[in-house]
Order: sequence, then structure tokens, then C-alpha cells
Amino acid sequence: MDVKRRYFLTAVLTLALLAGCGQGDGAAGASPDPAEADGGVRTSEGAEETLLVACETPAYVTCRIADGAETGDLLLAELDYTLYGGHDGSHDGKSVYRLTVGDNIPVYLDGEEASAADLRDGMPVEIAFNGAMAETFPAQLGEVYSLSACSVGTRQSPGGSFYDLCGFYLRVLDDLWNVDSGLNSRISTAGLDLSRAPGDLLDSEKAAIAWRFGELHDVEVVTGTFDELAEQGCFTRVASGKVPEGGENPIYEWEDGCLFSIMASDGHEGEMYSLPVLFFDAQKWRSGTGAYYFCGCSAVWPESGTWSGYTVGSEAIS
Repeated sequence: MDVKRRYFLTAVLTLALLAGCGQGDGAAGASPDPAEADGGVRTSEGAEETLLVACETPAYVTCRIADGAETGDLLLAELDYTLYGGHDGSHDGKSVYRLTVGDNIPVYLDGEEASAADLRDGMPVEIAFNGAMAETFPAQLGEVYSLSACSVGTRQSPGGSFYDLCGFYLRVLDDLWNVDSGLNSRISTAGLDLSRAPGDLLDSEKAAIAWRFGELHDVEVVTGTFDELAEQGCFTRVASGKVPEGGENPIYEWEDGCLFSIMASDGHEGEMYSLPVLFFDAQKWRSGTGAYYFCGCSAVWPESGTWSGYTVGSEAIS
């Protein structure tokens, strides 16, 4: 190979590498400086220096830790970047990710060096990565450069809200699974309806809860309301009764499944001693004569922290 051709190939490869880095964040322009993100999760200087080694314009995604902080095997629900001050407009709060945080990923908490052991469920985190993503479910990020988290009580993660709501609903669903367990024994599918659950869950948080619920109990989870699942043919019609207008009231059962639902409990105030309170009902249903109910439930969130438990007003069975 002559000298001129060798120089030409070297220049082409260099330009290609620079172009690849320039597109790493998937946005039209370069990502703004993290220090300028108003109200977002901030990446520390140390993390920025690590990123510059690989690419000057990394991609970012802002998420909430839905589950797994204790083990470092994180289940992440994407947050809407327009609400949480993220860098990259290609993320809209609908995706779910898996990320195992080991010694190879720098972790920062409130701008200071930390470790995976300092992470907690419910924390918002910003992840800097190379822009690559495996389109599995949950999705898997490519090479991760850093993870920056904010603890509860900081400006980016203020208290006084339903902190770690995903973890809370997973606990309620687990309690509902374990009570009168014969209703959900030997099922192959669990339905999950969070469409009326209080707390303004994002689509990504609902999807993360559904995934983790199925993973914990080794069942396939389908989401939808009772009517939606009935339309999909999940239930078997076993009888019908008359309604006052003269029509039919079909009676169903789910032969190999059980529907779990959480919905707002009506007729309650939203605060107790100025602290946010969640009021809800929960139930699991398999047939007209096979259902269990948690009624009039409530949980109090402290001013700067997460829930410590919840109270069930009454329980019922049919």
C-alpha cells in the first residue's frame, strides 16, 4: 500500500469515529451541560471525564429505580425527560430497562462518588451510555459510562410525594397473592389492572410493576381492565342472569388465570396531618364466587421519605 492511500484510509476512519460519537445521544444537537439541566439528575465532573474518553456526546436516559437496588440488578422505569430535566428528547417515559450495576460502572449520589450499595428503590437516576440499546423487554443499554442518582429530600427528588410507589404496589400485590392462595394456585397467567391505581403512575412504571410481579411469581402477566381482558377471550362465560332493563348479565370465570386490580378508594381526603396519604382498594378475582378484597386501605408518606407500611380497613371474600 502506497503512502498516499494509507493516509487517505486513516483520515476516513478518523472521520467515521468522530461521526459515530456525534450521534451517540440520538438528539439533533449536542447534549447540554448536565450542570445546566434545571431540576434534572446531575452528572458529576468525574463521570463527565470518564465519558469523554469514549465519546464527547454520550446518550442519557433518566429513570426511576422500580426494584432491585438491594442486589444491584436494577429494574428501571423511564421518566419523561420533559418533566425531569433529562438531556435526551428521544426518551418519553414509556420504556423499561434492566441494568446490573457492578464495580465497572461509576456511581454518583448527589454529585459525590458512591457505590451500588448506596442506591435505593425509588431513586431517580440518570444513566450515561453509548447510545446502543438491545430491544428486548426489559430493554438493555449498551456500554454504560456512569449512573448518577439523587437521594430523597434533594431538589431533584423532593419529599412529600409517593416515593417508591412501584415498590409499594409490588408489596400490596405480593400480600394479595399470598392471602387465600388457593385462588391463584396453579395458574399460568395473571391479569393486572393498574389503570385506576392512585398516584399517577407512568406507563413505564406500570409496565415495570407488571414485569416484576410476573417474574416474582413465575407467571405470564397480561395487563388490562376486566372488560378488556373479557374482550380478548381470557374468561369463560359460565352463566347469565337478568338485569332490571331486561338484558343479560354474563357471569365469567378465569380457568387458568387470576385478575389482580388496585384502584383508588373513594370518599377520602388526600392528607393526614399535612402528610400525603394514599387511599386504595385491591382485589384478586377468578370467578363470581372466587375473589378476595382489601377494602379501605391507606398508607402515609412522611414529609421526606418513603412509606413504612399500610393499613387494610377490611377484608372480604366471595
